[in-house]
Amino acid sequence: MAEWRKVAKGFVLADGHISIKEVDMLRELVLKDGAVSKSELDFLKEIKAEAKTAVKVLDDLIVECEAMVGK
Repeated sequence: MAEWRKVAKGFVLADGHISIKEVDMLRELVLKDGAVSKSELDFLKEIKAEAKTAVKVLDDLIVECEAMVGK
């Protein structure tokens, strides 16, 4: 796993809940280059699955990224 992923995963999952602030950070990281790779999408799904709870905005980001994969 890339170093930024380890750091992001540790930050986002520290308390078990993914907040709006954390989703904003993930959005900035994933969409920084204007494209979404399959591995980035898989990462978002992975942290969602590992979180105890998450805000709906994370689901919205995942849907947005699914539409962008491969474009």
